Amino acid sequence: MTLKRYFSKDFQQDLGTLKLMNVPQVLKDIFHDKDLLCFGGKDWQHVAQDLEPIAVHHRPRFVLSLLAVVLTDQCMQTYFKSSYAQWRAQTNYPKFAWMRFGLYNENPLKLLSVPERSGLLPVAQTLALMPEFVDFYVALMSDYLAKNMPHTTPEQFFQSVFKDSIMQLEGGLVLAAFKQSLREALHPQASAPRQTTDWAFA
Repeated sequence: MTLKRYFSKDFQQDLGTLKLMNVPQVLKDIFHDKDLLCFGGKDWQHVAQDLEPIAVHHRPRFVLSLLAVVLTDQCMQTYFKSSYAQWRAQTNYPKFAWMRFGLYNENPLKLLSVPERSGLLPVAQTLALMPEFVDFYVALMSDYLAKNMPHTTPEQFFQSVFKDSIMQLEGGLVLAAFKQSLREALHPQASAPRQTTDWAFA
């Protein structure tokens, strides 16, 4: 099954198995989001419970699809605020976050590093899927932006991703492969390894 087919066919059902946490009404009011829910907890503390219902051979597609929606949600919220309400209304995905005295977004790249570190993700299978996932994600965002945010180019969107502090996170083969594959997809002329972690668009 291709990632594109999984994302459109089975992902929504698998997404429904996550351990969702209710958000206090005061936070829903602050974010103007009456249906706001979150999952994961700090440092994805519920990773074992969240992935347990997902068959091991499906976990790479699930985790990568989860990364696509969470990364997009957080990038939209931070860098494209004028379009965020539209995105939320169209998707209403649960947020990868934790709560104390407020709601705190967790680093979306921990969706790759935490399950690998916990031994819950088949690493070789996930690495094999990475080029397909990156091609799919870039095409998905290009299509979404063209239809819903024509004033924003894919270059502008991914530049925002690369310049964010989330990219400083390190740990594990899968996370490193994602960063490398995304950089190569966006900069095919610069596919040779670099000595810097600055992958913003030139």
